[in-house]
Amino acid sequence: MISGSGDYAYVEHLLAEHRRLEQLIHRTLATLPAWDAPSGGEWLPAIMDGLQAIRREAAEHFREEEMGGCLEEAVAHCPRLSSELTRAEREQRELLADLDELIARAGQLHAPSIRDAHILGQELRAVIHKLRSHEATENHIIEHGFAVSLDTA
Repeated sequence: MISGSGDYAYVEHLLAEHRRLEQLIHRTLATLPAWDAPSGGEWLPAIMDGLQAIRREAAEHFREEEMGGCLEEAVAHCPRLSSELTRAEREQRELLADLDELIARAGQLHAPSIRDAHILGQELRAVIHKLRSHEATENHIIEHGFAVSLDTA
């Protein structure tokens, strides 16, 4: 829910992208086996698909932003946010590199065990934490740049 004034099309688009990414994250986390699951490694293709989908969605989201999207428009309205935008752009490159590294590590697993799944899950959760922190930064830029209040609860 958005309250306040501003360019709602930009804001709604950004929030819709965050929701799509969050759905991919939830689906991917759901593919990880429980500790007491059989250790046949059947979870690996699903986790790889999920990681690659998250990577594609994040890359597309970041690409749109770099093409003069919502965040740059917000900074145009409130130039003091430019350092936050610079930090967010740096974070985007780091997040994509983190996802690439995680995908590469998962791709090197052969006959993965339940322990491998849990290590991968911990690494994924660390990247997700960074991604959610990045999204909070984006939301902050949007709120201040467009003078809106985002109800992200």
